[in-house]
Amino acid sequence: MGKILIVGALLLVVFALVFRQRIFVRDPLGSVERNGVAQDGARLFINYSNDVLIEDAPRHQFVLVQGGSALPGVPKHLFCFTGLMCWTDADRAAVDPLEGVGGRTPAVMSAKEVTFVDGSGDRVKVALR
Repeated sequence: MGKILIVGALLLVVFALVFRQRIFVRDPLGSVERNGVAQDGARLFINYSNDVLIEDAPRHQFVLVQGGSALPGVPKHLFCFTGLMCWTDADRAAVDPLEGVGGRTPAVMSAKEVTFVDGSGDRVKVALR
């Protein structure tokens, strides 16, 4: 029984290493602000390279900001275990650009903060910890 658990744990670690760009895990310490007001209903997920996936629970909307493209968008293919983790279709996930100003305004990303304009023109600030 012990050998099965060790092999299973080893396979899980290898899986996470291979797909580290696709796996977004929940960041319970991160915070999201919209126009300077804290968003209590928003969940924050990050991956290995600090790409940010925001779940706006009241609006039932996901917004993905990836470091390479820096244009925020809605992921086309996303699978989530509610509150734990999300999985995208590729290392560079396919996204639909946000409507309005948000689809044309690039995000500003650093190791601790991401700021962008969403589809309704609101300024969103994400603090990573």
